[in-house]
Amino acid sequence: MTAIESSYTVLPEDVDRRVIEPGSFVADTEAFIDVRIPGSVGKASYSFIGPGVSQNDDQSINLTEPHGFNVGGAAMPHGVVNNPHLHYTAEVFICTKGSYRFFIGEHGEQHIDVNEGDVFSVPTWVFRGFSNTGPDDGFMFAVLGGDDTGGIIWAPHILAAAAETGLYLGKDYSIIEATNGSAPADVIAPLTAAELISVDSYSDAELQNQLVRPRDLDWADHGLLSSVLENHDVKVAPVIGRGISEHRRHLAQVMNAHGFSAEWLKIAPGSSTGFHQHDDTQVMFLVEGDFELSINRGSDLVSRRPSTGSIVSVPAGSWRDLRNAGSTEALALVVCGGDARTVLNWDEDIVAAAGSAGYAIDANGYVAPTQMLGLK
Repeated sequence: MTAIESSYTVLPEDVDRRVIEPGSFVADTEAFIDVRIPGSVGKASYSFIGPGVSQNDDQSINLTEPHGFNVGGAAMPHGVVNNPHLHYTAEVFICTKGSYRFFIGEHGEQHIDVNEGDVFSVPTWVFRGFSNTGPDDGFMFAVLGGDDTGGIIWAPHILAAAAETGLYLGKDYSIIEATNGSAPADVIAPLTAAELISVDSYSDAELQNQLVRPRDLDWADHGLLSSVLENHDVKVAPVIGRGISEHRRHLAQVMNAHGFSAEWLKIAPGSSTGFHQHDDTQVMFLVEGDFELSINRGSDLVSRRPSTGSIVSVPAGSWRDLRNAGSTEALALVVCGGDARTVLNWDEDIVAAAGSAGYAIDANGYVAPTQMLGLK
């Protein structure tokens, strides 16, 4: 199966702007209307790719190019709370450090504990909030569905509490500060009891199924065609959606449509994915280890060594190879745009070497022994 007809060459300066290092993360402590409410002071939001749901017109965005999804982050001192609000599109949290307790429901009637390495997909149309139950330097990445998320709706009591601090939400969802102690005109009114009926609810068991922990992962040794080869020891574990896995038995724990997929990659020291391309947007979260990213092939090759914790955006159609340049196992989360499978187009040398090793891609796009495909 061939993903695309032609490749896209990425210029070196474009590669550089798509590698978002932790040193260029910009914290926004004024992103939302609840930042002055006691217990919520000090929370920080990040907009890495796209504006997300920030209500601050002055937010800093590292990469504004549409991807079909937004990428952000959240951090806050221990005990600080992000208050209940509702999203229209998917919201997925990847906890890379620390621990958090998520509260589901208008008044936090249910809770889910999220720890380092966990991925939590919060259902749409439910109120959610969370608190840092771990150290002050805890961190979560967040992926939001769609280029336009539609904004968020705050629980009624949060809008009332924010108003007591002098902050209101305009009809365009921007934050408005009261002047001379008077409430501004044309602000968002809290939802009424009749309107709250439209908000969804989920059982505790349904919410737990949206949480994918490290112990839940189904790692495949041959989840990629290249992984049958020496120096390409890469394991794949699906988390959300169909993704890039070429293992025919793979099925993610979370399969409802998000507008993107998510998978973990575990790369052995010295190994790499091998060069491949596909026609979907892709973002890599380099969670653990030392990585070398190569974009393009031949004379156009561009290689970079992003630091641990970086986010990398790889354009659709470009050739890419992710290598573990360190001495210990490396871990990355890969997000691809769209709900359909991301079909990989492998470098000719990978295809030839896999064939010599007795493997190829079958008619359905999965790794299979050549003896079963009439390709002896």
